[in-house]
Amino acid sequence: MKHTISRLTIIALMITLTACATNTREQNTVIGAGTGAVAGGLLGSLATGAGAGWVIAAGAIVGGLVGGYVGHSMESSDDVHMTMAMDHNAINQPSHWKNDKTGVWYKIVPTSGVFAYKGSTYCRHYVAYGKYEGKTTKTKGIACRSNEKWQQVR
Repeated sequence: MKHTISRLTIIALMITLTACATNTREQNTVIGAGTGAVAGGLLGSLATGAGAGWVIAAGAIVGGLVGGYVGHSMESSDDVHMTMAMDHNAINQPSHWKNDKTGVWYKIVPTSGVFAYKGSTYCRHYVAYGKYEGKTTKTKGIACRSNEKWQQVR
């Protein structure tokens, strides 16, 4: 029984971490909270005796809080690097960094100055690269600043 619960917990965490690679911070928070609640509830289910129900509930609550926090912070360091590059780099000046949590290496190169695009007044062309386990991906397009974050619009 303990091995089954441990395996389920590990699988749930792996799914969460994999899913967070392409999600928004809000989605990561929800996925992390849900996975943490399930894992905490499963661990709490190991309790026996009169207060076992309370232990399960407490495990689910604590797991949800911790999982939500972890999910929320997973992409924030990458956002900071990208925002700094898009805000401050000259045309064709690259920025690169490695996310120590995910092992992904990134490079972003703004390829234009700031211009207006489809109602947004603060946009730039860019080329971005990501490298993980020897595989490199390349994306190019237009990103516009919305609130405190750059978002791809084309």
